[in-house]
Amino acid sequence: MKGLLNPSDRNSLVRFFGGAFSRRQLTTVTLGAFASLLFAPCGAFALSTATVELSPIVAKSTLLSAVDPSKEITVLLALPLSDAKGAAELAEHVSTKGDPLFHHFLTPQEFAARFGANAADYEAVKAWAIANGLKISYEGYARTILNVRGTAAQLQTLFRTQLNNYRSPKGDEFYSASIRPIIPDEISGKVTSVLGLTEGVQLAPQFKIGKTLGENPETPAIRTDTAGGTGIGGTYSPSDLRKAYLVPEFGALAPQTVALFEQGGFVKTDVEKFLTHYGLPTVPIKDVPVGGSDTKANGASVEVVLDIDAVIAINPSIKEVLVYIADYQTIPFSVGLVDAFDQVASDGKAQTLSVSYGTDEVVQGFSAADNEYTALLGLAEVGVTVVVSAGDDGAYGRTGTDTFPATLNAPDPGSQPLVTSVGGTTLFTYVDQQYLGEEVWNDLGIGDGATGGGVSGFWSRPFYQPSSLVTLNGGSSSARNVPDVGALANPLTGFGIYVKAAGGWIQIGGTSLSAPLWGGYISILNAGLQYLTGVTTPEIGFFNPILYATVPASAFPAGLLYPVLDGSNGNVELYGTAGFNAGPYYNNCTGVGSLWGPFAYDVFTYTGTGTPTPPVAPANLVAKATATSVKITWTKSTGATGYAVFVTAIQGGSTSFASQTFLTKGSKINVTGLTSGQEYGIAVSAVNTGGANLSETTVTTP
Repeated sequence: MKGLLNPSDRNSLVRFFGGAFSRRQLTTVTLGAFASLLFAPCGAFALSTATVELSPIVAKSTLLSAVDPSKEITVLLALPLSDAKGAAELAEHVSTKGDPLFHHFLTPQEFAARFGANAADYEAVKAWAIANGLKISYEGYARTILNVRGTAAQLQTLFRTQLNNYRSPKGDEFYSASIRPIIPDEISGKVTSVLGLTEGVQLAPQFKIGKTLGENPETPAIRTDTAGGTGIGGTYSPSDLRKAYLVPEFGALAPQTVALFEQGGFVKTDVEKFLTHYGLPTVPIKDVPVGGSDTKANGASVEVVLDIDAVIAINPSIKEVLVYIADYQTIPFSVGLVDAFDQVASDGKAQTLSVSYGTDEVVQGFSAADNEYTALLGLAEVGVTVVVSAGDDGAYGRTGTDTFPATLNAPDPGSQPLVTSVGGTTLFTYVDQQYLGEEVWNDLGIGDGATGGGVSGFWSRPFYQPSSLVTLNGGSSSARNVPDVGALANPLTGFGIYVKAAGGWIQIGGTSLSAPLWGGYISILNAGLQYLTGVTTPEIGFFNPILYATVPASAFPAGLLYPVLDGSNGNVELYGTAGFNAGPYYNNCTGVGSLWGPFAYDVFTYTGTGTPTPPVAPANLVAKATATSVKITWTKSTGATGYAVFVTAIQGGSTSFASQTFLTKGSKINVTGLTSGQEYGIAVSAVNTGGANLSETTVTTP
């Protein structure tokens, strides 16, 4: 590979190429450009404040019956931020390296006080709801959300509509208004939208089951395939994935809390059996009801167990998993999703949120997407990283293949500008689960799905996606391109989990797997940051600006992630419309690449805020090698609170993916497991909250 091309303001990882470093400038935009590019939809959200649009799925679906008039339904009444432009601008400040406010996150209380909806309007809407016999079930911390519950009869009268049950072309049942709802005059000047009356989907998981293995599946004694692992039934095990993706082992240095959005509960003994089988530690798992939801196990339990298992598989040292449950049987998907975003920000307990649910943008609609974005602004500004599945139905989404030729669809919430959208791959490994390569997950030809990805119809191209980068493999120069990254998702080469109600052990995949894998990895990055700086507040926050800053302008094949160069997420022969192709740099199947653990080094050396002054580079860096190890020593740097160490095998004058990242508070480290007669590059960065500076050397094992 070519040398890493670093921005001129970064003292971070370099790929060694004859001792010379190549550098590049980050793409920059003005503050106004950020607000227009990151947060502006492709075409204004032109919904009337007095009406709510119907789901387009209704016209394609079969009418089953009228909704039972006594059925209780949860509806979300949305109010606007008092200063939406200011909130968007602050999101830029806290996300932009070199800005005086970079990573100066707000508390939930500060966000609410600064940007929250008008308090008098909020109280007036509450009073209207109570006066009309509705029950208040959730109040948003920034006054932008008010959940109310009422019977179908009440809501039909208040919003002048008719609620019916439908069956979609895919066979999914849902309810929706059949007549466009009207927001009552008493609140139409205060409420911008209503969610929960025009649902096109109620349960929206993003997993695919490859096969049911049963209660006592055999695990092959000898592995015979490069697409599979040493786990139960030949699936990839947690240790297989950590090994293949070179995941660092410093999650225990400052254990983190990860939140999950779910549409139902789960049976905890299912997770316990998985952890026991793989010898993983018992991690505290806490149910958090969303909007007054029930947390009992229901038809969503497979998704919940998969998300929990995947996060812990990548980071066994996680402090706690918080499962935010919005039961799909009582809370519509669009309502529960926005509520969960709001509640995670308000609670202030999790540093990372993983979402494995979603549908097509066109199904979710402008109004729901707008409310998601408002809630995501709060998450970005309190420092929570959000990772989201890119979808399991290829470039066409859930609804594109309802017609021929098929239409292309981007996912929601996966296309939101303030999330890291995660696509899916097929993972290949060889001896001792070493990484062999990945290709785009695409099993459309056999009906087993493919990674989502494409071009948003809602959101303009955000500032962190340079046009010259995202258009290289067919992406858009004007709209948000998804996904941002990728990881294992193919259910035929999948992950093994245990869900008794689903038949015992199952081999599973989908972007419901790839998203929490990244969620677990981000929790490790946060642990490393807190350990290095010695304080508890440093968090990655909105991840994409850091992520895209690592992608070289002129180096093959990508930045600091595993490249995915083969495959596509479409099938033109089957559906009459082509999808998107893999390729170097960026592609609309797997983004800028798949998970590569040593990328942590670049994150640690990039996220400094500038204050205090970064420490000077370590002096007297010395590396002494044996045949299979190297002892690295240096002189401590004044002001350093920790040191990040990068060790990489050099092939043909360049670093290889055979690399490792380590952390220490001391001035020496011993790295083992090296190969005799191999040249290694070594970089040591002195780090504090202000930034980092590095020293480098090379050594050859005898």
